[in-house]
Amino acid sequence: MATRWRTTWSLLHWLLPAIVLACSSGARAGDGETMSFPSAGTIVKGANGRYEVREATVKLSGILRVPDGPGPFPAVVLAHGCSGFGYGDLTWLALLRQWGYATFAVDSFGPRGLPGVCSTGAIIPLESVPDVYGALRHLATHPRIDPGRLALMGFSHEGIVTSNAATDWATRLHARAGQPRFRAFVAFYPYYNNRYPERDTITAPLRIHAGALDDWTPAQPCVDWVDELKSKGQDAAITVYPGARHSFDRPTGDVELLAQAANFALCSPVVPHIAGPYPFKKLFAKCLKLGAHAGRDGEATALAIPVVQRELAELLARD
Repeated sequence: MATRWRTTWSLLHWLLPAIVLACSSGARAGDGETMSFPSAGTIVKGANGRYEVREATVKLSGILRVPDGPGPFPAVVLAHGCSGFGYGDLTWLALLRQWGYATFAVDSFGPRGLPGVCSTGAIIPLESVPDVYGALRHLATHPRIDPGRLALMGFSHEGIVTSNAATDWATRLHARAGQPRFRAFVAFYPYYNNRYPERDTITAPLRIHAGALDDWTPAQPCVDWVDELKSKGQDAAITVYPGARHSFDRPTGDVELLAQAANFALCSPVVPHIAGPYPFKKLFAKCLKLGAHAGRDGEATALAIPVVQRELAELLARD
């Protein structure tokens, strides 16, 4: 009981200022400056099953929230999970502003008419990589934002987007010479069972946060990937939280079984390129199952908050 009370107090110590800030300075989901922007091109599935890069753009939207003061401020692009807004991103919005960061919460699903993709797979994470780079380009032009101190933080589905966006392949594609780049990538519980050559090189520090008991996007493949990156001299690190399940940092909701969630945790697909092809029957049909656990873990969240604060302070420090 004493341990539980200490954990609860630790979590309140970090979250209470953020809750007050959310109520007093417009950090609720409906507040902030809504801005439209184009994606940095598109990635779509071609006739041969491989995903192709095209110049056509998608009109997207995001909500910018900026701390009080003249700035310019460092900023974090927030990319939501497969259910859309309202999960891990809500936990971090007010905290980030409390720490002095602007936030730009990007909506990849709403403008496409998608309520969520947890069960449908209507859009795969690779297709959203141009979305976050479009957000980066737009945010870098804002007068109150420091274009040299921008990070991407993604959750679950968009945690995979964050991991994909960190690759040298994505950076060369969407952030050519003279264009803004992300200075850091923070991925929460991404799925990284996939193996392809492009995962060997990242272009900025990557920090992963995962739950040890995650049965949807398991932690161990991410641990293995980080170890591989570090062995090649890449700047990567992972924090695994004991006892935590998927979406452990969501603001509310106990752990529950999502019976219809498409679950590829038992799959280990190997493809020749990050863009595929990804033949479903060969790679996923036999290992796909339905159902996964997800829900808030207060102890894990209390542990994660100071870790993320420290990581961002180091990675987005002034030159």
